[in-house]
Amino acid sequence: MSVEPAVPRGLHGQVVHTIGLSIVSGDLAAGEQIVPEEIGARYGVSRPVVREALRVLESKGMVAARPKTGTRVLPVERWNLLDHDVILWRVQGPGWESQLRDLLDLRAAVEPMAARRCAESSDDTRAKGLADRCDEMEQAVRSNDSEAFTRADIEFHTLLLAGAGNRVLAQISGAIEAALKARESLHLMPDHLGHEAVSSHRLIVDAIAGADPDRAEAAARALIQVAGAEITERLTHIAI
Repeated sequence: MSVEPAVPRGLHGQVVHTIGLSIVSGDLAAGEQIVPEEIGARYGVSRPVVREALRVLESKGMVAARPKTGTRVLPVERWNLLDHDVILWRVQGPGWESQLRDLLDLRAAVEPMAARRCAESSDDTRAKGLADRCDEMEQAVRSNDSEAFTRADIEFHTLLLAGAGNRVLAQISGAIEAALKARESLHLMPDHLGHEAVSSHRLIVDAIAGADPDRAEAAARALIQVAGAEITERLTHIAI
């Protein structure tokens, strides 16, 4: 599949992005040494810029700097697989389909529970915020604006996770955001957005507003199951 990578602005961000993609693609293999001077010459940047980029990648678990052995690429098992950038790099790499399914599994594991927690501690302000995001999705459907739909969708699920009152779940929102962005960058959004997607989100909002945890959990689970089925269906029509 051909995916247009979203390259960040700024020299430092571009170097981080480029090296990250090289690691994910296998161009820089696990165990391989990264020599700052070579990277600087390859991309035409100074050594301080390369060093800072490598520090960022080290914070993501992708490389490690050791005395005498220098900076080396770490195996995927050491990467922070919930990191927003790592997720987006992986969906642009050769294992993008597996990564996408992993993200769907993550959503299925956490979002229904988050919806239940939101309903158990029903809050009018939270319910209104979720409803407002649904209104924005509805407007995006009318104008067939997939980017606006994705923005509203990300905000909806971020609010849902934050509303669960669980700090760990709230931190997963970056991974969910990356999952939803990946759906668009991989061209897995429908050619024409349908109102059904908004209706399925409104069912979650209605259950939360009605303080019905069982219904909220079931609605969230159904939404993810439908999303997974739609993505799987579109994957079968994509020439890899």
